[in-house]
Amino acid sequence: MSALSMTMAPSVRANARAVFGGKHAVARRAPVRVGAVAESSINQIGFTTPPSTGAAPSWDAIIEVGGSQQFVSEGRYYECHSLKGVEPGTKIAFERVLGTKAGDTPTWGHPYVKGARVEATVLENYDDKKVIVFKYRPKKHYRKKNGHRQAMTRFLVTKVVKA
Repeated sequence: MSALSMTMAPSVRANARAVFGGKHAVARRAPVRVGAVAESSINQIGFTTPPSTGAAPSWDAIIEVGGSQQFVSEGRYYECHSLKGVEPGTKIAFERVLGTKAGDTPTWGHPYVKGARVEATVLENYDDKKVIVFKYRPKKHYRKKNGHRQAMTRFLVTKVVKA
């Protein structure tokens, strides 16, 4: 035994052996909570994350906008990559509707739902938070730091026309 382990109490010595490994190391597990209810928590960004249990979030349509797909519902606002040539206050219509939902029955398009559209009003064009792009090569004195702010558009869904 080392001089340090001689000064430790026997229970501390056993825990140190289990943690750092040793001749008679024993793996200890954290207690498992059975039947625990999921609680909401605050994520890294600071927003409250709702629990994953419970009712699924409601949606009226799935649209293709700004290079991505979004679940949208009437009366809510959403952000997407910049829509070129639209000013705040402009009324726009999204014709690329992948699916709609009336009540509990969804209607899926192949690839789009015929006759369905989502009408919206552009609220603002803005630049998103800055993302730092840092490139380097180890041991080569190569460092490059760049910032990027993505142009974004925020729009309010005013009406969902279901086919």
